[in-house]
Amino acid sequence: MTHRTLLIDKRKCPADCKVCMDACVNRGAFPKQAMIERISLPERDFSTVSTCNQCSAGDCIDVCPTGAIVRKDDGVVTLDVAKCIGCGLCNMSCPYGGIMSVPTMHKSTKCDMCAHKDTPACVEACPQNTLSVKDTGKIFEQYNGDPYSPGLQFCAGCVMELVARVLLETLGDDVVLFGTPSCCVLSDKVKVPYYGTLMTNIASTASGVSRYFKKTGRETLCLALAGDGATADIGFGAVSAAAERNERMLYVCYDNEAYMNTGIQRSGTTPFGSWTNTTQIGSVDHGKSRAAKDVPVLIAEHGVPYAATATLAYMEDFIEKIQKAKEAAKHGFAYLHVFTPCPTGWKMPTNKAIEITRVAVETNYFPLWEAQNGDFRFTHQVQERAPIDTFIKYMKRFSHMDKEQVEILQGLVDRRYSKVSRLTLNNDPETL
Repeated sequence: MTHRTLLIDKRKCPADCKVCMDACVNRGAFPKQAMIERISLPERDFSTVSTCNQCSAGDCIDVCPTGAIVRKDDGVVTLDVAKCIGCGLCNMSCPYGGIMSVPTMHKSTKCDMCAHKDTPACVEACPQNTLSVKDTGKIFEQYNGDPYSPGLQFCAGCVMELVARVLLETLGDDVVLFGTPSCCVLSDKVKVPYYGTLMTNIASTASGVSRYFKKTGRETLCLALAGDGATADIGFGAVSAAAERNERMLYVCYDNEAYMNTGIQRSGTTPFGSWTNTTQIGSVDHGKSRAAKDVPVLIAEHGVPYAATATLAYMEDFIEKIQKAKEAAKHGFAYLHVFTPCPTGWKMPTNKAIEITRVAVETNYFPLWEAQNGDFRFTHQVQERAPIDTFIKYMKRFSHMDKEQVEILQGLVDRRYSKVSRLTLNNDPETL
């Protein structure tokens, strides 16, 4: 089943605009009232709109006593007003306020994505491009059940839990998971076989087991899951060697840009200017003085079958890359580098993690690309790059930076993006 819904960009919605609401009223369907509402918090300088999220597991469907609320084949949840008895159970069950009351009829109604036309009226009318239609079918088609037992030990706001869940939910259970001492030790929580290694030898250990599987004719996937410390620094030699030998495995690096588990020390992927406990701020030092190591490009340049960058802000892109990496790992080395904000180490609000990953892409701080056998291509290109200020403003680890440091960081970001851009052009027949 596909899952069609409205995507609302909460940063583009002016407080004084009601175009979408007016368009909804005049959409040419019954009842003639807006199925989209405005949320305005002037004290927070926040404005957006809200409507039905077309939830994948809507409580409104379960509580409706008459069967008035159903999910169609395209995933859109609809409410048949003729069958509604006005009990209000759906209104009370929806945590997002997506069910509207029809006072003149004592019944309920909701957004049906303008089922009578191709594009919702609000999307057509929105002058800010705040609203768009999103089809997330691929995500739901690949769900293979919860691979973890309750009680995962991640910090509040850490996106690593979501990364780990999406990864194994997509890969399935024919997996052996390898992990190092880190923020993400899943030995007693994961429902697939787990092999704990040292920080130096996760790629080597996975290589050995993978070779045994190949010799015995097994297709079980060897999945190495490690942080940037074990990948970019302590275990880089083993990772590079496994990539050069083209070992059959999927290596996933969750990059939170420092040694977070041991106390927030700098790593090879810590960005220029960032505070850590080993790159302090004072009269002499002003954060890390060196640029970050571009690990995903280094691995891709080994000519491995598959290498890519990914973030949770672009979920379909992430899942598609997991699928490609899984297939590539049947024949050789596959690598995913996942941008993973750390609220504790980055000194950021716990509720901003996904937003930060999105802004990282929009500023080209973390561009999304893939390389198959060394051939690069962007999987998402930003049309108008946002300045790096819009990224670093979320985190206190950058709050000390002066104008000169910000300009240096902007230059490093532009340089890294240009490097990947040139690599993609090298594979464009029109540029050869």
